[in-house]
Amino acid sequence: MGVSLVRGHRWAGLLDRLADQLRTSNTDPFAFSRVVVSSAATGRIVGQEVAARLGISAGIDYVTPAQLMSQLAERAGVARDRSRWLGTPLELAVWEAIDELSGEYPVLARAVDPRRVGGRRATSARLARLLRWYVDVTPDLLASWLEGDDLGPDGAELPPQWAWQPALLRAAVTSLEVDPVEILESLVESARLDTTPTVLFAVDELTVPQRAVLEALGSLTVLAAAESPGAAWEAADEIVDLPDPPAAVPAVQLHDSHGPARQVEVLRDELTRAFAADPTLEPRDVAIICPRPERYATLLDAAFTVAVDGGHPGRGLRVQAVAGQAHNPVLGVLTTLLRLGELRASATQLVELLLSSPIAHRWRLSDRQAIVELVGGAGVRWGMDAQHRSAFHLEGLAQNTWMRGLDRLLVGLAVADGHEGGVQLAGTEAVESSDLETVGALCEIVSRLRRLIAETSTPAPITQWVVRTRSIITELLGLPRDDEWQLLHAHSVLARLEADHVGGTTLLTRGEFAHLLASTERAPRARVAAGNGSLLVAPLGELRHVEFRLVALLGVTDDVVPGPSGQAPDALDLGDLAPDLRRRRLAHLLGHARSAERLLIVRQAYSQRTNDEMAPPAAVSWLLEELGATPEPVRHPPTATSEANFHDPASFDAAAHAGALARRSAAPEGTPRARRREQARTRPVGQLPQQVSLDQLARFLADPAKAFLRSAASLPLYSEPALSDEMPLELNGLAHWQVTTTLLDALKSGTPLETVIRTLRSNEELPPDEIGRVEFSRAKSQAELLWSQAGPLYQQDVTDVPVDLDFDLPGVGSIRLVDEIRLRGGSPVSVTASKGADKLIAPWLESLALTAAGSPTLARFFRLVQVPGDWKSLMVDDRSLGVPEQVAARERLATVLRAYALGQHRLVPVPATAGIAYAEDVARGRFDPRQWRGRPGFRHDKWSSVGPAWAMFYDDEVSELFVDPPAAGDPSNGQSSAFGAWSVALYTGILGGRS
Repeated sequence: MGVSLVRGHRWAGLLDRLADQLRTSNTDPFAFSRVVVSSAATGRIVGQEVAARLGISAGIDYVTPAQLMSQLAERAGVARDRSRWLGTPLELAVWEAIDELSGEYPVLARAVDPRRVGGRRATSARLARLLRWYVDVTPDLLASWLEGDDLGPDGAELPPQWAWQPALLRAAVTSLEVDPVEILESLVESARLDTTPTVLFAVDELTVPQRAVLEALGSLTVLAAAESPGAAWEAADEIVDLPDPPAAVPAVQLHDSHGPARQVEVLRDELTRAFAADPTLEPRDVAIICPRPERYATLLDAAFTVAVDGGHPGRGLRVQAVAGQAHNPVLGVLTTLLRLGELRASATQLVELLLSSPIAHRWRLSDRQAIVELVGGAGVRWGMDAQHRSAFHLEGLAQNTWMRGLDRLLVGLAVADGHEGGVQLAGTEAVESSDLETVGALCEIVSRLRRLIAETSTPAPITQWVVRTRSIITELLGLPRDDEWQLLHAHSVLARLEADHVGGTTLLTRGEFAHLLASTERAPRARVAAGNGSLLVAPLGELRHVEFRLVALLGVTDDVVPGPSGQAPDALDLGDLAPDLRRRRLAHLLGHARSAERLLIVRQAYSQRTNDEMAPPAAVSWLLEELGATPEPVRHPPTATSEANFHDPASFDAAAHAGALARRSAAPEGTPRARRREQARTRPVGQLPQQVSLDQLARFLADPAKAFLRSAASLPLYSEPALSDEMPLELNGLAHWQVTTTLLDALKSGTPLETVIRTLRSNEELPPDEIGRVEFSRAKSQAELLWSQAGPLYQQDVTDVPVDLDFDLPGVGSIRLVDEIRLRGGSPVSVTASKGADKLIAPWLESLALTAAGSPTLARFFRLVQVPGDWKSLMVDDRSLGVPEQVAARERLATVLRAYALGQHRLVPVPATAGIAYAEDVARGRFDPRQWRGRPGFRHDKWSSVGPAWAMFYDDEVSELFVDPPAAGDPSNGQSSAFGAWSVALYTGILGGRS
């Protein structure tokens, strides 16, 4: 029998004809019929429509063209060969062919260049795809190449840059022992012997082999949409045109919006409006066509997930879930584990791997914070051990590796704090006895990972890699019962690789096999959602001819439609033989539009960042021109909470409406930080402290914003534990300060410095080897330089002097200052390795308290500063701090106490380093506003130390310090800003004089 072609304009007419065809062909209750459809979703819908017309849809097999090819391959006995051609065996065959031909063809020699890591692997995968593409587009060309005819599709000799392709094909076929042309011939012969009545229903795109197989079937009826590519069958023996008229042009609504998130919100509102306006409309009558559903998957799922009462009514529309399970996490973990020997195994990498669900469940690692604290506290940076680091040319260096970090955890569990336990390694204080189980799990996992790295260091054939990978699953992975399908799926992938490569001898490194395993990962097969009554979300082209009452187009952008050409890399110019994917995508778009009664288009016409107008997508403009529609675009505001979103027609989003009302009532002036700062500065003052100490005052002045947040809002600004992957080759500023401070503390207490370096080494606080010795020597020389001048005074006789002062602060109340001040040689002495001006505050306050108590005493302050004109050299800065007059000292302390009392309830806007710098500029008459601009930070001369608390109240501009005028209760000293008023009142003269 030949091919019978039936063409119709309407989906319903084609379904009626299909039902009649099946009714007449299914006279034998034990016989089967076959309907070839474009996709599984289309097959589900067609099956339901046929059942509605026939009363039953039994004995009918709905398959896609690819599934039909697989069935025929099974019958022809070439299923394994076809699987090898379509799978990874072809890539390895091309791999071998590249090796064989690299000497003859220089263009292929680049792929095997050892300097191009992964070059041969990537090239073989790309060329394998090219050969498969040739089979789908022009199998006759490949047949001629296999016969030794090295000509192009036009019969001319191939140019030199493409002359290697026929030889590569022949070498790959010889290595694979699979001939794609013979496979195709077997499929065609199997089709000739097939007696199942077959209907090709509304399929527009077929590869050349698929068309050849269908034409060879014993009985084939083609039902195609008129004027579609599926209606072009030159081999048809009979052509029937159904009398149904073409569908009317759909009613088009065009909505101009912004970014993807806003487009989804607009779509939700418009779909809700459509259902509200038409009670007969059901979710099954609506389809959302999205060319790239993965781009919008999370947004769509979030927008249409059922929420609590009071949410958007569109959440109840039963929209098909889009995101689903995109991949199998187990395969991702296996790929990383296989490549571990080639990775640095940094602290961050391995912690994330340990916390992945397949490993975390097996080893009960559920507390992320605890693991991060343990690993970070143990000083782990990167590398499993010294041997692993040798691959990165760092032989014999075990410091800050995982093995060394685990040793420190074990020492911390077994040995008391401050002791090495005879192992020349200090334990970490981050571990406690309650962490014993977690530390044990970490030790066992790292031990198995080290063995894994050793076992995967040698190349092996794929079958051996499958054995190794199964061992990884057994030793390291585990999942709860509901997720065990992931392990079963991983085993099935490995079984398929093993079956496809039985007898293969190609050796792969661990990185190459990991890449191969990742390339074979396919998304787990999901249930077809079409036909279950939900509102469908389909990619472009799927359900193209299915008629819906409402079709919504979302995400049509120029990079997707018409999008790239789809021409395979390195392909010959095949002219009209190659499919035009751009034209095909546009045809899909037009087909979806013509199959709808109403068309709803949501496009991006405005920038999501600036709200500026953008060029609309070209495909949408083309579509409107093809339909002859000229809808008036509906412009939507940039956010769901914009007031314009609730004008006629109003949005259904109740939460966004509440947000719009809140925005209207909010103060429009200033940035969020400025408004927050103003509210914090003008809060009412509550109950005051009755008694304070000098230490409390010093901590407050060092960071008034932090103190305010802690006292008024109970926000401690706790920093989450973080990991570091870098093993520094020098001490950064903070680390150098810490080492220098440790040395200073040793000098103060009389501890030998050799003990300090042993402690630092055992704690792994210094860089490794000679670099660490150099850095320690640098810090030691600086500490000794500072101590050479401060030591003689610091080591004088110690006297503790009590201070008890009462202050009556107008408008605030009475406060008592009580503390005890330690004098050395009759003066408070402070020695610090820090260069920050805020370190002046504590000794300065001690001097003020002593003088205010009737014992005028200047404090001595020692620190290291840069030599003027020589930033590489340091000198000792020896200062005498304080106010010698008792009345002046008492007035200054009263100002400090006033700031402290007010700062418990409202923000006192005076960062310490900036305030000291400003007070000094004003006192010396050198204030220059130009120097008080720019971004604060360590590079800024005036505001160098910015803590996280100040970032909550100020934007990245130093001049913002001068914006706020003094508030009630702030000092009145002629300054125009609150910052200036407090700076001058608190810090004038704090620098004292050099001794």
